[in-house]
Amino acid sequence: MIHPSILLRVLLLLGLGISSIHAQDAKAAREVRIRLLAFEPRLQKAEIYLHDPAAENGSGVKGAIRTYLNHQSVMVPLVGNKLVITDDVARESLTEEGRKIAEATLPGDCKSAILLVLPGEAGAKVPCRVLAVPDLENDFPAGSFHVSNFSPSAVRIVLEKNVYPFKPGEQRLIQDPPARENQQIGMRTFTQDGENWKQVANGLWTHPGKRRSLMVLFLNPSSGHVELRAFDDIEPRPLPEAKPRG
Repeated sequence: MIHPSILLRVLLLLGLGISSIHAQDAKAAREVRIRLLAFEPRLQKAEIYLHDPAAENGSGVKGAIRTYLNHQSVMVPLVGNKLVITDDVARESLTEEGRKIAEATLPGDCKSAILLVLPGEAGAKVPCRVLAVPDLENDFPAGSFHVSNFSPSAVRIVLEKNVYPFKPGEQRLIQDPPARENQQIGMRTFTQDGENWKQVANGLWTHPGKRRSLMVLFLNPSSGHVELRAFDDIEPRPLPEAKPRG
């Protein structure tokens, strides 16, 4: 028979162990700053909810999918690296038919990101797909372009005399692009057509200066041509200081 004092010690140790596990679980959640951007106007939504499917419980964080980028953001507590966007605050919307809008996977160390909401595959259960772009200073510096090639063709962007090649599906930063004295940048864009390269665009860009720009190359189904869509962003902002726990 176990002595009562020994049994009490065992129960206390078990209690401390469980408390420690709960504390570690609480610490595992991190806050990630999120901004949501619609690739085209029909994808904008005034009210959506961001859920962490790895969390044991909790409701969604309210946000909006806008057609522009500015300082507006939401802070989302995350245990894992996946986010699910639904149209309802209740956690049940994660499993209810037709409630999911999109799903996104963030890099493991991501603390701040732009979620670019794009049209999904035809007939897909989730209507939208998401490109997650980390946007802190080290990830997306001031004065740079973040370019994603969603077209089925290889693309070359020529800025002044500098050539930036993009394979289908490739993403990369163009940092501090060459510019003229007036901060204008001569731009030409080419797509690969067999062994040849076909010019599909030319014009003048403005150097982003302290700001940035998010750019997407895509095949426009209406025209059948590869086009480029740009979204101007503000300059990088540091994360807000963590709030002291009461």
